[in-house]
Amino acid sequence: MLSLILLLAGLLLAGLVIMARLVEAGSWRRSLKAYRLTLPSGLTISDVATWLGRIAASTHASRFGLLPLPPVVLTVVATQAGIRHELRTPASLESAVLAGLRSALPGVRIDELPDEQVPGGPPLVAAEARLTGIRRPLAIERAEATTAHLLASIFPLGSGEEVRLEWIMTGAGTPAPVRSDSAAASGALQELLGNTDRAVDSDELRAARLKQRDPLLHAVVRLGVVASNRPAAWRLFGLGWGALRGMNAPHAMIVRGLLPSFVVANRMQRRTLPVLRWPLLLGTSELAGLLGIPLAGLHLPGLSRGTARQLPPPISLPTSGVVLGESNYAGLGNRPLALDSRDRLRHMWTIGPTGVGKSTLLANLIVQDMAAGRGVVVVDPKGDLVTDVLDRVPANRRDDVVLLDPSATDRPVGLNVLDLVGGEHARELAVDHLVHVMASLWASSFGPRTADVLRNSLLTLTHTRAADGSAHTLVELPELLLNPRYRSFVTRQATVPPTVRPFWTAYEQMSDNERTQVIGPSMNKVRSFTTRTALRLMLGQSHGFRLSEVFTHRRILLVPLTSGVLGADTAALLGSLLMAGLWSATQGRVTVAAERRHPVFIYLDEFQNFMRLDVELAEMLAAARGYGVGLVLSHQFLSQLTPEVKAAVLGTVRTQVAFSLELEDARAVAPRFAPLTADDLTGLSAYEIALRASVGATTLPPATGRTLALTPATTDGAAVAKLSQQRYGVPRTDVEAGLAARITVEGGQTKLGRDRRAGGRR
Repeated sequence: MLSLILLLAGLLLAGLVIMARLVEAGSWRRSLKAYRLTLPSGLTISDVATWLGRIAASTHASRFGLLPLPPVVLTVVATQAGIRHELRTPASLESAVLAGLRSALPGVRIDELPDEQVPGGPPLVAAEARLTGIRRPLAIERAEATTAHLLASIFPLGSGEEVRLEWIMTGAGTPAPVRSDSAAASGALQELLGNTDRAVDSDELRAARLKQRDPLLHAVVRLGVVASNRPAAWRLFGLGWGALRGMNAPHAMIVRGLLPSFVVANRMQRRTLPVLRWPLLLGTSELAGLLGIPLAGLHLPGLSRGTARQLPPPISLPTSGVVLGESNYAGLGNRPLALDSRDRLRHMWTIGPTGVGKSTLLANLIVQDMAAGRGVVVVDPKGDLVTDVLDRVPANRRDDVVLLDPSATDRPVGLNVLDLVGGEHARELAVDHLVHVMASLWASSFGPRTADVLRNSLLTLTHTRAADGSAHTLVELPELLLNPRYRSFVTRQATVPPTVRPFWTAYEQMSDNERTQVIGPSMNKVRSFTTRTALRLMLGQSHGFRLSEVFTHRRILLVPLTSGVLGADTAALLGSLLMAGLWSATQGRVTVAAERRHPVFIYLDEFQNFMRLDVELAEMLAAARGYGVGLVLSHQFLSQLTPEVKAAVLGTVRTQVAFSLELEDARAVAPRFAPLTADDLTGLSAYEIALRASVGATTLPPATGRTLALTPATTDGAAVAKLSQQRYGVPRTDVEAGLAARITVEGGQTKLGRDRRAGGRR
């Protein structure tokens, strides 16, 4: 009777232990967080063993002391698309496991997976391994060869085929040291090997010491294969299982367990943990050769290697404000990477070739600026960015949108760069900017005489009125130089600056041939304002949109300059004239008290095509910040910049964003993004960034992240564009009539007006 009671008590206790283990195993499974690992090049067996040592140190017995939990799971998955490595760790050990991984395998890339479920269907064939003897170590001298063989055996695969190698690992604790005396040795081996039935010989003693040389881990390994039929599955299974036996040694061999295939397949799907005992006890050096982690010098198809490492954001980088993206550093929970307006006034530079995500970043920033009620200018040489912005204009800001589209010739919105707000000094500065723009665009044939002609002519037009009383435009410039009647009408006005009158006196005293020689180099350039339809209709409106309204009324100015529609020369000329006008309007803020200068942000894609001002870029950037204007400068390659512009951008723009770069650019900017290397910068994926942010006048260490996906369209962009055109545009016939009226003087029309009327009759 007593024996029966003891038996029942023992069974009850065993049942309670098993139940506790099952409950805790279920809790462990539910807590798993999944990550995809992209492993760096140049790893060694020692590196992998070091990482496994970190795992052995991080995992420990459960709080009940019943199960050595919580283990971690490493899965190698091979499909037709390639080989990937997935790590799963319980949430309670996430920080410790990821920190150990980063410290042991520098450069490893860790991307959080959306869930921790096993991809694909259940294996058709599966097996679980056991170790024939734990007294002796496996043949660790064959570890590198075994790793190479294992990875080569599971790839390539056909459509629908998949090979899964799953390792579940946890620390085995620290055994007592093996000493030379037989009693102590037997005691140590008893703890390590669970064997006290026989004496321990010297060879076994040496093997036990070798086994204990490295940290020990309990492990389960399962190999499963998904295929269209069982023969194909067994063929693939044989290749992978054969590779797992590559480190077998006498008295220590990896062999198949006794469980049938369907049971192991179910265990793989559920990630079942051992209930009574772990089938494998391996040192870190042994296990390093069996995990399937690629080592240095191993180049196999399907392996993803050499992508960019991930850096955490500095603590002082804001999480609110205008959000550039989210951190991709594993464990930070998609922490926002943001900047406030004050820091953004120190400007931003983005670089990356087409297709990496620059436009998405810019569009997100612009949408946030519009939602915050800020003044915004967008100069887009392709047009797609403007389209994306129009589709996301907040409802309360649709009336603020000004679409300055030169290709919309049926009802063009005007831009008169000679219609300036301010006094004589502002006009002279604006003329200087315009002349410098023209000199930069036409540098090969632009000399001092051309500059003198243009400067005096533009100063005259900015200080006088047209025949109908309206302000002059650039389109009247050829007429001023060629038409005596019109020139006489303009230069007789009392408002002509005294400083330019000597030029016109000398000009009138010249013969026709002399005038031709003087203005010849100018005319073949300035005629572009009258012969190119887009320029004539936009720049030829006396009362066009005033750029100062971006600052005074917080307008949203969108300027698509699609070179495929306008031509590269026209787009560059119009963009440069626009920037000259914006800079003049920016300088006009000097009369506004500093505390009243609300931030305005100017976005310039392919900015190098439009920055042709008569002021050094570094000086302009410094001054713009004081005027409350922040620039976002974007382009593709460093080779697009002149040495002076490159130096100004790298030295003055405080927040810098690099997308995936081509090698030469990566080498040039890598020192600024250290510890990231050129390989890291070339290895960034699409929509990933390396960010070097300026916060509080301090440039922070680099961080990596991903840009936010563009939100779905919130409005009808075409309707917003039409509303802007109706509000600010003028019918083409009215523009043409205004052009004719401005050059009509008392006593008849000028030649330009007569020719246009005659052309209309024909």
